[in-house]
Amino acid sequence: MSNGYPLSGLRVVDLADEKGELAGRVLADFGAEVLRVEPPSGAVSRSLPPFDSEGRSLYFASRNSNKLGLALDLDAGDDRRQLLELLARADVLIESEKPGRMEERGLDPETLTARFSHLIVLSISDFGQTGPYRDWVATDSTMCAISGMQFKAGIGAREPLLSPAAMCYDIAGIMGAYSVMTAYYQRERTGWGQSIDLSVLEAVAQQTDWSFSNGSLNEAKSIDAPQTRVGSGPVYPIFPCKGGYVRLVIMAPRQWRAMREWLGEPDYLQDPKYDSFLGRMEIAEALAVVIGDLFETMTHEEVSFEAQKRGIVCTPVLAPNEVIDNDHFQSRGTFVEAEYAAGAIGQVASGFFELDRQRMGYRTRPPEIGEHADQIASGFWPGERPTPSGSRPDPSRPFEGLRVLDFGIGGVGVEAARFFADYGADVIKIESRTYPDFIRVVMSTEMSGSFASSNRSKRAFGVNLKTKEGVALLHELAKHSDVVTENGSTGMMAAMGVGYEQLSKTNPGIIMASSQLLGDHGAWADWIGYGPSTQPIGGLVYLWDYPEEGLPAGGTSIFPDHLAGRLLSITALAGLIRRLRTGRGGHGSVAQAEGVVNMLGTQMLKAGLEPGSVQPLGNRNERGAPWGSYPCAGDDQWVAITIRDDADWKRLCGALGNPDWSQSDELAGAQGRFAAHDEIDAHLIEWTKTMSKRTVTATLQMFGVPAAPMYNASDQLADPHFQARGYPRWVDQQGLGWMAFEGPAFHTSGMEDINVFEAPLIGEHTREIASVVMGLDDSTIDKHLAAGTLEETTD
Repeated sequence: MSNGYPLSGLRVVDLADEKGELAGRVLADFGAEVLRVEPPSGAVSRSLPPFDSEGRSLYFASRNSNKLGLALDLDAGDDRRQLLELLARADVLIESEKPGRMEERGLDPETLTARFSHLIVLSISDFGQTGPYRDWVATDSTMCAISGMQFKAGIGAREPLLSPAAMCYDIAGIMGAYSVMTAYYQRERTGWGQSIDLSVLEAVAQQTDWSFSNGSLNEAKSIDAPQTRVGSGPVYPIFPCKGGYVRLVIMAPRQWRAMREWLGEPDYLQDPKYDSFLGRMEIAEALAVVIGDLFETMTHEEVSFEAQKRGIVCTPVLAPNEVIDNDHFQSRGTFVEAEYAAGAIGQVASGFFELDRQRMGYRTRPPEIGEHADQIASGFWPGERPTPSGSRPDPSRPFEGLRVLDFGIGGVGVEAARFFADYGADVIKIESRTYPDFIRVVMSTEMSGSFASSNRSKRAFGVNLKTKEGVALLHELAKHSDVVTENGSTGMMAAMGVGYEQLSKTNPGIIMASSQLLGDHGAWADWIGYGPSTQPIGGLVYLWDYPEEGLPAGGTSIFPDHLAGRLLSITALAGLIRRLRTGRGGHGSVAQAEGVVNMLGTQMLKAGLEPGSVQPLGNRNERGAPWGSYPCAGDDQWVAITIRDDADWKRLCGALGNPDWSQSDELAGAQGRFAAHDEIDAHLIEWTKTMSKRTVTATLQMFGVPAAPMYNASDQLADPHFQARGYPRWVDQQGLGWMAFEGPAFHTSGMEDINVFEAPLIGEHTREIASVVMGLDDSTIDKHLAAGTLEETTD
């Protein structure tokens, strides 16, 4: 590598437009050479809002930095030949055309990977290349509805809330980057490329939260559990303070005792049963009043600082401009003042990742249309990539032979490690009964549905790291390992004697991937929290709301825990790819709140250019009108309908039977429809409320209108498309019974199916790991078990 970036020299041709554009940018952030190929008239995404004062798309700007620009008309023979010449010299092709469109051009993945056997072809589509919904028309908002992202957002008395940014298409982009890096890691061993079929639906569904797996437990037991919105609910409540709001999360007994002390140790809160979360639910309403009275005397930052000082999880709800100006984000370089278009300067989110404290992010502005054609034509990529020898190998799991030590708790580190397990790595969960993963014991047993979902396909090693002997044993295990994942509080790993500096002395090639709430450095790096704690401070709670002023609606999804886990897995994988080239290990990190900020990068860029302009829109969208969620027959049944342009409007009118009200000249153009949005919504509601959400969707899809039902976990489990794609993975989980785990986000031609088996008990495999991996004899293992240095589960 000539420039220190792990993907330096990787050649990528990026055709993705609107959906999945972030895939190429993430690869470019890690140093890949990415050519953004678009039609001579410009990409669709250049026409997407929001815009700056000169009419330039900030949607395009925030997803295409670090890329070079080339204009090709792929419907023209000469330009197709030029693309094929590039692909002979490229490593990766990314495309997001409607399924079947590339085949019409002779550019389908099967044809390309047969012609260029080294090539990795990533196809990103809304529902995948197969399945009953393959040809459905979609937008980011309809994907939000059907993926399970929407049903927990908002309050029960009102409509569910669609996400305030293109989160679904960007999640697909992030998973696209992960899939390409995984295929590239595999190609380094086999020499062969492959095709990747990535579904936006599955990419988003598997990282909303644990609703799918927990819902499956209820379905398997025929339990009709409620699946609806309760705002932020009793788990992640939002409280008003002087001039703002905070989110307070009290999970652990020590956090509750600190809160009780802050309240003055009143007698009525001394019952030991209130040490448990379930016990506090009995007095949730009264407790909210008492805490609210305390908080209303302070500003949101005063409340948060005092709470954090006491060891209580609390973060302020920040508006976009407050995020940009925040002391902590400024201390980390979360934003850079840089070009987002030729000659235009703004506050650009600097990227998701750090590797050895070097930001893997923004370096150069997005390209103009065809800007680098001359550079590309003059031998930019010299030499074709070599053709692998022999016959194409059978599918395999790319991470077979790797070992990962998982110190994760909750949802971030454990999800990062789980992805290595899915694709063949031996992942070992590090835990003890004195320090269990809190999600394991959240229901007062040693197994929960949430824990099982994120810790399936792993082995478990019980070790007490509060002893010198335990730390020494862990170092011995690290000698035989490749990756460590962790998301404890800042400095916790080092304090236990197993931080990166310590482990790298034992194993110089080890990769550590760390994720903390606000990162491992910066003004507020010592703050503690959970996934939902990042939503307020990253600007998401503020924007994912109804437009009326008042207490933010909030939601009970733990997003971005699962997203941060995938970002962390990408960081670890980048380190492994660098290790293949250099032999050295490294320390990658992801600040969970920066995950939120970068997902809202478009909105942050707009806010920086026009302070105060970015506000919550509810279910409205600058893209078009009508746009929103509409009630259907039944209890809490909804459908998302999104009209992007005049053509969509005509198709909608046709689906409705061209009623008189829809034929007004004023509604023929977008401006008139925006002005009459309320009136149109009233007519649509009269139509949708008489039918099921599936009937409404089927009718609109028949006419080519982007629409989708709002799904919860039960809907997804019963849905034919999820089943046809093999998404639910049913397993008889010890301690729980039958449950469905989430399936993969992508299917490939070169990888074996994901590895899925039940989650382990604490220390279930301690003896096996100590003997086979570490080489300890039975008497030594028995001595450590007797001393409590090692732990095992024998029942």
